[in-house]
Amino acid sequence: MHYDLIIIGGGLAGKSIACALRHSKLSILLVDAAALGRPDPRLLALNYGSFCFLDKIGLWPLLAKEASPIHKVEVSHRGRFGRTHLKSEDINLPALGYVVPAQEINLALDALLPQTSHFHELRPAKVKQVELSQEHAKLTIETEDQTLEVSGAFIVAADGSESTVRQLLNFDTETLDYQQSALVTTTSLARPHRQIAHERFLDDGALAMLPLGEARCATIWTASNPAIADLMALDEPSFLSRLQEDFGYRLGRLQGISQRHVYPLRSIRVKNPRQNKVLLIGNSANTIHPLAAQGLNLALTQIAKFTQALGAEAEKNPLCLAEMSAQLAPPAFESNRLFSHYLNEIFSSSLPGINLARQVGMVSLDLCLPAKRRLSRLLAMESLKWLGQQTE
Repeated sequence: MHYDLIIIGGGLAGKSIACALRHSKLSILLVDAAALGRPDPRLLALNYGSFCFLDKIGLWPLLAKEASPIHKVEVSHRGRFGRTHLKSEDINLPALGYVVPAQEINLALDALLPQTSHFHELRPAKVKQVELSQEHAKLTIETEDQTLEVSGAFIVAADGSESTVRQLLNFDTETLDYQQSALVTTTSLARPHRQIAHERFLDDGALAMLPLGEARCATIWTASNPAIADLMALDEPSFLSRLQEDFGYRLGRLQGISQRHVYPLRSIRVKNPRQNKVLLIGNSANTIHPLAAQGLNLALTQIAKFTQALGAEAEKNPLCLAEMSAQLAPPAFESNRLFSHYLNEIFSSSLPGINLARQVGMVSLDLCLPAKRRLSRLLAMESLKWLGQQTE
C-alpha cells in the first residue's frame, strides 16, 4: 500500500497531526507500537497558543469541560525572599494557558480520528526497517500477526524520546541526562486555587502546583533521582506532610493525593530533524526539561506550521512535502529549549552568590512590567504566529 503521509507514533503529537489534516485529501497512515486506549497519567499545561491551535482543528469543544484555565502564575523560591507574578490580564488574554489531563486529550483525539478522510491506522505495530529513495520511503512494519511493507511520499516521526525512526536512520543526536526525575500526582485542596499556578523552586529541584478542577491541583515535583526515589518510598500521609512542608500553605492544608507516577528527565536534541523524506516532530526531535512546561506546546507549534503548510498545492503534489519540511522548525524553538535548560541550571545551582542573584532577579522581574509581559508572551502565546494571529 502507498500513502501520501505516514505518521509514526500514535501519541498526542501523532494523533494531533492526523486530526489537523482530517479534512484534507491526503491518504494518511498512522502507525503506533501501543494498542489503542493505553493509559496516560500525565497532567499537561497547554499555553494559549496551543489552545488556539486545538480549537482551530475542532478539538477544544471536546476538552473545554476538563480544562482548567490559568489566570495567574506565582513563582517563588523556598526559604528565600522575592516572588514573581505573571497575569493573563497583563497581556490581554483570557488565560495564560490551561491544565488538562493527557488522558482527556487522548480521548478527544480518538473521538475525532474516525472523521479523518482517507485515514488508516496500524496498532499495535512496530517499524522494523526504513528505506529511503528518490521516489518514496518504504517501511517494513511488524504487527501481531503479519509483516507488512508500505510506502509513503513522506514520513513524519512523532514516536517520542525513544524514537525508533530516529535510531533506524541514525539522526545526529545530542543527549543530556539531567540525573533528575519528575513525580506527577494530583493533590486535593481544602480551599479553591483561584486559577493560580504555583512554581516553587527548592534547593533540589522545583515543585509546580497547577489548577485542576474545583479543589484539585496537578502536582509536578522535579528533583534528583535519589530524592524522587525517597519521595516514592513514603506512604501517603508522610508524602503529604513533606509536600506541605516544601510547598507551604498558599493553598491551605493539603488533603490528599492520587497515585504517583515518575518520569526520567533528559534533553534530546536532533541537530537536523529532517532527512530526505523524513521529518522528526515533538519529543523525537527535541525533548526538553519540563520546568517551563513547553514540551508539548513546542510540538504543537511545529504541528501547526506543518499542517498549515499542507494547502491545496501540497495535496496535488505530496512530494513537495520534502521541500517544505526544511523550513518547519520554528525560529523560537531553540530559545525555548535553552530557556528551559538554563532555568533548571540556575535554580538548582549552589554556586556562591547565586541565591542572592536569583532573589534580586525575581524581585526585579516582578517590578518590571514590560519584562513580565515579554516572559508571559513567551510562555503563553508562542504558536499563535503560525495561526496568523496577533501576538503584540
